[in-house]
Order: sequence, then structure tokens, then C-alpha cells
Amino acid sequence: MEETTMPPRVSIGMPVYNGAKFIREALESLLEQTFTDFELIISDNASTDGTELICREYAARDKRIRYVRWPENRGALANFNFVLFESVGEYFMWNACDDIRSLDYLELNCYFLDRNLEYVASTSPTRYEGRSFDQERMGDGALEGAKSARISNFFGYWHANGRFYSLFRSSILKKNIFLKHDFLGSDWAIVLGVISEGKTMRLNQGYLVLGRSGFSNSGKILKHYRQSSIHYVIPFIDLIKSVVLICSGCSFFVKIKIFKDLFKLNMLAVKASVFCQIKFKF
Repeated sequence: MEETTMPPRVSIGMPVYNGAKFIREALESLLEQTFTDFELIISDNASTDGTELICREYAARDKRIRYVRWPENRGALANFNFVLFESVGEYFMWNACDDIRSLDYLELNCYFLDRNLEYVASTSPTRYEGRSFDQERMGDGALEGAKSARISNFFGYWHANGRFYSLFRSSILKKNIFLKHDFLGSDWAIVLGVISEGKTMRLNQGYLVLGRSGFSNSGKILKHYRQSSIHYVIPFIDLIKSVVLICSGCSFFVKIKIFKDLFKLNMLAVKASVFCQIKFKF
């Protein structure tokens, strides 16, 4: 009789391109987690530095790692989606190659989700490297209450999207309709799609430190997503279209509040495109 192997409870996806400078520390923070029942899928977008050698070294050392290297750079969207849809765990999270988690991060957040089925995602206090914890600026606060309240409370100020690196219920995340689209704020749309399905938690224990080497912190992101003349005037036009879909069923007054917040957000983006003063992580 063949021995059956249970799939890991957690899948971690690490999309990477030229991460040799940071990836060792990120890998160590994952492989030393107190919760050990996970797989780590690394998708290397044809790195040209020492990323491949480092990843193969770790993969040879730890059977939980699956390393995939692409012969050419397929873009960030394909890389992020690959690690998600290759995953088999009940829970899933993305981990950038320069992100560091407390060693009890998985244990704490798995424990919470196991016991709170109405929650679709959970994370720990999040900050950028060298910065302080601030759930408003980092956008990692709990979103509870009714669907309309969760969506409404997501907006209100320009924030980093800390919730994007939460531990998600895989079944909820994989059916997200915004995964195949790449636009300014598409990661916000993904999280909004998730919170339309249930609540999210920010625990008081553990931590996540986001690296600051990503493309979104390079100051070039607004220019990158300026695909037509409309994006000069309404940089977040694609996000606005997504929110229209997500807000179906919300009351008129909730919709008014949300779109007022989106208007303010858009004006900030217009100013940022001129003065290049705002940087944020996607």
C-alpha cells in the first residue's frame, strides 16, 4: 500500500529578481519559523546576480524549498501569480526577497485563522526597514464589521499596502478576479477583493519588516503605469473601475464616502507625479 503524504498547511511564495543582496536573511527568517509545516516556492525571474546560486544552496539543504528559475524575465505579475497557483497549502502568503518576519509569525497567524473562520487573512504589526510600526501608514490594521465597513475603512489616507503580505486563506485568494491585472493600485484591488469576502486581522504579536529595495520605492512607479493620456489626469482610473465592481451592494452613502476618498487619493497621485514626493510599496 502506497504511503500518502499530506500537503503542507502553509505555502509561501517568494518571487525574486536580483535579490542576492538580501535573500539569505529573508530565507533564514522563514526556514527558522517555529511553525514548520510549510512549503516555500521561489520563482526566479532570470536573475543576473548571485540569486540562483544562493537559492540552489538553500534548496539542497531544505526539502521544503522548491526553486524554479525562468530563462527570461516574465515580469512581476507572472512571477507573483506563479508562486500562488503552484501552491497547495490551506494558507498562502507572499514574501519578498528582502522581507523579514518574526520567527513566530506563521505560528501566531495560523493559530488565529484556524480558530476564526470568518477571517480570511491575518498578519502581525508591519513596518518598513528603519521605520516604526504604524497601522495607518502601513495599511495593515484589522478590517472587521460588515463588508461595506471593511471596504470603507480601507481608504481614507494614502498608505502602504501591508495587508498584501498577510497570511491568506488560499481558496479565497486564488479566486480573486484582480490577480491577472497589472495597474497602479492593483495590489490594493487584490486586497479589496479579499476583504469583500471576509474580515482581516492584525495581531498584537509578531512582526513583519518590509524591505525598501522594491520597484514601488524607486520613485518610478507612477511613470511606469502611465499607459495613456487619461493616466496623467486620473492615475488611479483602473483602481477606480475595480472599486466600482467591489462596491456592488454597498449603500449609496458608503459609495459616496469611498469615491470621495478615491478622489483625494487620485489628487495626491497627480501631485506626486509632478513633484515625485510620495513613494509607496506594491
